[in-house]
Amino acid sequence: MKQNMTEQNFHEAPNIPVIFGNNLRKYRKQQGFTQEQLSEKLGITQKHLSIIETGTQFVSAGLLGKIVVVLKIPPAALFEYEISYNTTEIYESLCSYIDNRFDDYYKRIKNDINSAAANNKNKVER
Repeated sequence: MKQNMTEQNFHEAPNIPVIFGNNLRKYRKQQGFTQEQLSEKLGITQKHLSIIETGTQFVSAGLLGKIVVVLKIPPAALFEYEISYNTTEIYESLCSYIDNRFDDYYKRIKNDINSAAANNKNKVER
């Protein structure tokens, strides 16, 4: 699962129940289980599995143990996610922060960074 990190949610913690639910659904489908089949093997209702997969409810430690045994996956697989950063947004946010909070010395540093970035871009495009 990709979780985009924008300026708005850059400092927010990841939504673990949603990540877990998405991964659970992915592994369930990869192994060819329907919700009904997996819920039966886990000893829970299909509705309970559904609300776990949507991230509305989280699992107990006992249920987590059953899931990894039935799906034959390590527990960590259910918590994996990828963070992708929008470097343009981060750069613009950093420049705005420097412009609004620091003296001319730091603004000169920003200009040096811009010059270096422009020179590097020209080298890559040549």
